[in-house]
Amino acid sequence: GKPAMLLALALQLQAASCLYQTPHGTSMAGLRLPPFAPLRGGSAKEEPQVEQHAASEARRYQKRLTRSYSMSSVTPTAADPIHLEQMLYSEDFDMHVLTTKKEKEIEIKITSVRGAKLIQEQGGQLVLHWAVKKEEDDSWVRPPKKMLPQGTNYRYGKDSVHSNFYINEEGRAEVKLTVPDELAPRKIRFIPFHMCEGKESTKFWFKNSGEGDFEAYVCPDEWKCQIQGKCTDKEKNFFTKWFSKPRQPSAEVLEVSESSREPSPPREEPWHWTQKSAEVCEPFKLKLQRSPSEEKRIEEAAKRAAEMKKVLDRRRDDREYVKLSVMMPLDAHKWQLSSLERRFKRLKNAGVHGVMCDIWWGLVEQQPKKYDFSFYRSMAEAAQRQGLEIEFVMSFHKCGGNVGDNVYIPLPKWILSHAHKAGLSSVFYTDRWGFSNDEYISGAADTTPLVDGRSPVEMYADFMQAFVDNFLDLFHIVISKVQIGLGPAGELRYPSFPLSKWCYPGAGSFQCYDRSMREGWEKHCRNELKKSVWAHKMPDDGGYNADPQNNHFWSSEIHSDYGKAFMSWYSNALIQHGERVLKRASSIFAPLGVEISGKIAGLHWLYKTSHHGAECAAGYYNTNNQDCYSNIARMLRSCGATFDFTCMEIKTGRDDCPPYYSDPEALVWQAKRAAEGNGIKLAGENALTVDEWEAYDMILKKASFLDSFCFLRWRESMVNEGDDFLKFVKYLGRVKRPRIKQT
Repeated sequence: GKPAMLLALALQLQAASCLYQTPHGTSMAGLRLPPFAPLRGGSAKEEPQVEQHAASEARRYQKRLTRSYSMSSVTPTAADPIHLEQMLYSEDFDMHVLTTKKEKEIEIKITSVRGAKLIQEQGGQLVLHWAVKKEEDDSWVRPPKKMLPQGTNYRYGKDSVHSNFYINEEGRAEVKLTVPDELAPRKIRFIPFHMCEGKESTKFWFKNSGEGDFEAYVCPDEWKCQIQGKCTDKEKNFFTKWFSKPRQPSAEVLEVSESSREPSPPREEPWHWTQKSAEVCEPFKLKLQRSPSEEKRIEEAAKRAAEMKKVLDRRRDDREYVKLSVMMPLDAHKWQLSSLERRFKRLKNAGVHGVMCDIWWGLVEQQPKKYDFSFYRSMAEAAQRQGLEIEFVMSFHKCGGNVGDNVYIPLPKWILSHAHKAGLSSVFYTDRWGFSNDEYISGAADTTPLVDGRSPVEMYADFMQAFVDNFLDLFHIVISKVQIGLGPAGELRYPSFPLSKWCYPGAGSFQCYDRSMREGWEKHCRNELKKSVWAHKMPDDGGYNADPQNNHFWSSEIHSDYGKAFMSWYSNALIQHGERVLKRASSIFAPLGVEISGKIAGLHWLYKTSHHGAECAAGYYNTNNQDCYSNIARMLRSCGATFDFTCMEIKTGRDDCPPYYSDPEALVWQAKRAAEGNGIKLAGENALTVDEWEAYDMILKKASFLDSFCFLRWRESMVNEGDDFLKFVKYLGRVKRPRIKQT
């Protein structure tokens, strides 16, 4: 009767829901189940028939629709899905993409759910991106909501073959992730893949982050391969070995790079692999090909390598005598080129070897990563026409606030804007009274992202790279040396004596109160010194113009354990800043054979005291049996840089009494020993204006150990007949440059 029929139908549905399980115990509820034939009657005798029919249907669906593929892969970093898809389009690839951010073994269960494009991003929660294709009009539509995992994004595109995925009882894809400990490749960027049903091949595509794209078509029945395109013997042997073996449908990705390291041996599996030689088999082939973007990148790299070789071939260092350059005025960028070239001609006629000029960061990069070197390019070409060399200074500091500064050129406005928003003390050196000096970014913040995620060191490197790109054809024709700005006035030091707060011969004040310096000192006290009690203690230097003899720190505490520990950290922080910047500069200029230099300030006052206050406040720890200049020279040697020192013109005797305690000649001699002891070149500059022969004569006496000398700075009268400068040029031109003893 009717109740019996309803009871039989209920039992039939209950049995079907219980028995329609996947091999892994998950329900097939997300799939469309085949309709059962209507049953006549409803007696209990029909229940075994219903159960057998349901079980048979489940087994048939499991056998026909479920297939398991797995692949082991590693990606060190993963681009986001949008980036990946744009990358695929730009490289004329349109395929199903899978990417993981960690070492994973991905196993995907294939079922009858068809027409889906899968892009997986593994980062915390698993996110799957889908787009379903309609067979009849070849268009892409959004799949039903019940098929999609939470947080799904849609991606549209065209594709002629469909991937398949498994939908579990919650309507989500069934994806298993496990970590294979044996895998350790590091060069695979991402691994797109393409899986098909039936006898069609399963397609794997491996993109290497090095020279090209590795594409593999895999046939589960016959594991044979054919290698097409250009590849090295090592790559050919690698792929032949790994893809020419009958095995379970899996692929283990090992590192393939230009290095000489051989691939790791295969890990042992519970089954045995039979070796087979590589044979031609159309369903399974391995092809090495380069995408258009990769071809363009390689072409540009080859072109640049050829240009760099031309630059290196032009390099000559056979100069016999000390090179003399003249520093151009701070406002040279305001001059007309015709006026500038006339002055170049006069200098050339006077016997000068070249000129030196600041390239101001605040003028060239007025917008982040937008550089305008046009004036400086014209200046270099003008110098070339007159037969002069030109040495540019990468001036990452503000102009204005130092001795001789008659021009105001601030740091880029976008740097200052960020500093005002973030707080000046988080960007610039700060003294104990809270005054932040905007002349130069704190060296302790070198690696801290400031604007658009770029740190100061990265900004300097980008600037120098842009300079190289703009002047590449002039290297070793008119440009053979570049000075790298490392601090206030371009010198490797702290801004301890700003003219607005200091007067000669004050010791100056420590610049260690900005956020980065404070954090650095606190960390140093806790981790290195194991002295937490010192973490918040800073030295009381008495102020910029205090009398050091009457100050507790300068007169005694600097020689205590605390004073020695603080001064060592303070000085080392400065040297480490110089090393960070010069290392980046060396990586840019050294491949071109261009010499780089770093300028060290000649702080000669208070030199004859036990505390060396002026030097110590500026970061030169030159007391307590410490030789800061030797430490700096060692750092310069490691960076391949020349030691550029100032105050070559000052004679000892005038200010050697209290309160000056000056001894510039002894200071220069110490710098000379430091450079000589570390086997690096020593270049010189005058610190103040030279207007009498005594100063010229002092420079000539020291010229014998100088590789080059830069005269500060251009003035109209210097090339007039009868001026002492012409006589100085004549005498210096006879001084032979010293031989550098390599240590």
